[in-house]
Amino acid sequence: MTGVKLNNITYGYNNTEMVLNNISFTVQQGEFVVAVGPNGAGKSTLLKIIAGLIEPVAGQVLIDNNSIRAAAQQGIIAYVPQHYAQNTAAFPATVEEIVALGLAGTRGKLTAKGAKHIVDHMLEMVGAEQLKGRRIGELSGGQQQRVMVARALAGNPQLLLLDEPTSGIDYAASARIYELLGQLNSTLGITIIMVSHDIENGTRFAAKVACINRHLCFFGDSEEFRSSHASMQHLWYYSGFTG
Repeated sequence: MTGVKLNNITYGYNNTEMVLNNISFTVQQGEFVVAVGPNGAGKSTLLKIIAGLIEPVAGQVLIDNNSIRAAAQQGIIAYVPQHYAQNTAAFPATVEEIVALGLAGTRGKLTAKGAKHIVDHMLEMVGAEQLKGRRIGELSGGQQQRVMVARALAGNPQLLLLDEPTSGIDYAASARIYELLGQLNSTLGITIIMVSHDIENGTRFAAKVACINRHLCFFGDSEEFRSSHASMQHLWYYSGFTG
């Protein structure tokens, strides 16, 4: 299991337009954290920093007390970007082939039989084993997201980062995705950090909430967030904070 520590993360496009300002919090090993906040508040940017896709202007991210680069080299991070499922829907690939892409870092280490076993197991784990022969573009939004989670899990990560995985799917499918992630978190002990606008389901299944509006407005227990913070204005309106 892997914990994540953010120390004073600051990010901006130039010296005056700060996207994130002095963000610090710690995600313990095996926790499920949902990041919420208004559009443009920096949630997706923060997730990309944790994934190692962009570097902060200041501050540091430690994953299992190591640098992001070291964690990435160990193959313990899996990142599912926003709209990833929709962007792959036009690919002439089957579900089985899409999930097998998650094994890219293990090429040469697995036999074809071993790779197939992992793909089948991942699809079974997310409840999509019956879909493996279908084209990814034929699936519903909720089914596509399950496949993307299976792809991310195929590399056996210890940290799963998801950016709006329920965007564009209906409420019932969204709730099922959250339930799936909650089960994976509790049964496998995978640390999960997820950006979402679905506050109801997010705070229901995630143990902790990080509310971000360019700076950290709240970090703590989901129940505390629902009772004392969910109705506050900065959760819904972009602050334009540049200090």
